[in-house]
Amino acid sequence: MSLRILGGTAKGRALQVPDSARPSGARVRKSLFDLLAARAPGGTFLDLHGGSGAIGLEAASRGYAVTLVEKDARAVKALEANARALALRARILRGDALGLLPRLGRFDIVFSDPPYEADIPALTLKLLASDVVGSGGLLVCQHPDRLGLPAHPGYVQEVREYGSNTLTLYERLPEEQEAAPEEA
Repeated sequence: MSLRILGGTAKGRALQVPDSARPSGARVRKSLFDLLAARAPGGTFLDLHGGSGAIGLEAASRGYAVTLVEKDARAVKALEANARALALRARILRGDALGLLPRLGRFDIVFSDPPYEADIPALTLKLLASDVVGSGGLLVCQHPDRLGLPAHPGYVQEVREYGSNTLTLYERLPEEQEAAPEEA
């Protein structure tokens, strides 16, 4: 299976997809990057479940400083080969996303699309409780449409549905708003 980069410097170029990956469809990817173009057209981007690179390498093609995390060794090799073939700069790390989380730093955009058999609500809560999303940053969780994700203090939540897939966006309030006392 192959899919194509939708925009940026590698627009139209094919990605090779490892058997272990479930790439985001073109409609979801286009919608995601249209949203990001309006809200966060640049900055640092973390793809916590790199898979095929359909999201992370798309972000690199569009000029984001990208880090991809992937635990499957074959998928890591495919990500590295795709990045080389497309001349895209991306930091690719092999390991468990939650295990690496404390060492990754903060990002403007964090994208999470774990295997759908994962406990996505629990993973999302761990991400929201961590410090991985920078002040004013965005956490984007892709998940099945039948699954709702929890709200979290300090974040504004928005849900977008695309067929059987949903993107739940969490915009982190700027730190000065997080710390401000509530008015009576």
